[in-house]
Amino acid sequence: KPGALDYARPLAGWSLPDPFAAPRRRLEEADPKGGTRQYIRVLRLLETHDLAARDGAGVFVLGSRVMWWENCYRRNFELLAVVRPVLERLRDVTGETVTFSILMGDQTVVIDQVVSANVTSTRFELGASAPLHAGASGRVILAYLDPERYKKLLRFPRLQRLTERTITNRILLERELNKCRRNGFTVSRGERFPNTCSIAAPVFDSNRKVLGVISVLGPADRLTPTVSKSIAPVLLKETRLLAEQISRANSGPEKAFRRNYKASRG
Repeated sequence: KPGALDYARPLAGWSLPDPFAAPRRRLEEADPKGGTRQYIRVLRLLETHDLAARDGAGVFVLGSRVMWWENCYRRNFELLAVVRPVLERLRDVTGETVTFSILMGDQTVVIDQVVSANVTSTRFELGASAPLHAGASGRVILAYLDPERYKKLLRFPRLQRLTERTITNRILLERELNKCRRNGFTVSRGERFPNTCSIAAPVFDSNRKVLGVISVLGPADRLTPTVSKSIAPVLLKETRLLAEQISRANSGPEKAFRRNYKASRG
């Protein structure tokens, strides 16, 4: 329950993920009186580093950074090996930071980036997360979700406001999503961080499902509407070519070769 973390007793009946439950048991066994309060402090510390998080009901779950580590291990970085050259090309053409984000749980998470060489630039820590309704990357993911999953991800009555420009009105959000579907990209200004602009477009798989989102981002005074408009066609071309490359790699002889190669390595 919201606010329950301020008291030791309400934690007694909680069902926690195994990575959280084990350290709790050890702390309580070592210090029956103060172990639970120590555990609460540990959870709060983990939360500040995105290693733990709370869902809409206030219950602790694994944080986005842990999920990112697990995801990268599971995928063996195959996708990122293909994405990275595209990020570097876009950085060189635009002069701005370029990120690749994916959907994890109910948030968008940055899993790779190449940073602008400009003294003033925008950058994220790998594993940084944000609500889907806030910013260009999340909006792209929302725009192409099936209706049932869209409703599930936005099931909470209130949308979190990160800045004064974060879109929290569902009608306005739907308008932006429709615009994204028509144009193939979206632009956000100051929705996650003040004075920051982002232009984002999806990378599709062969079934037109979003594998991830590539975003070009930087200071809003440099990424003016005119500059953003000039970047959009370049971004759309690169994401289209990347999607085609991924589709080829996941079908036909290349897929069979990679499958046999993995099998030969045990």
